[in-house]
Amino acid sequence: MARLVIVLAVIGIAYWYWSGPYQDSANTPAEDDTKRNAEIMRRCIADENFAEADGIRSPGEDAEEVCADENNLMKMYGEWYHR
Repeated sequence: MARLVIVLAVIGIAYWYWSGPYQDSANTPAEDDTKRNAEIMRRCIADENFAEADGIRSPGEDAEEVCADENNLMKMYGEWYHR
């Protein structure tokens, strides 16, 4: 009987760990993705604006559109998401 209790306890703890902390660490939350995308866009736009100031890029192009196309992102509700 004691062995059964120990086996059930181990199974219960393993299920709890697999369904909780393990799953949380295995999946990247969407919030992290949008923060990462915002940082990518911020850096790209800064680089594009620098290139425009140096005369490398023509002034008629919109830096935000160029960066969104390069990184395959779209702006929706003020956040950057993958297309």
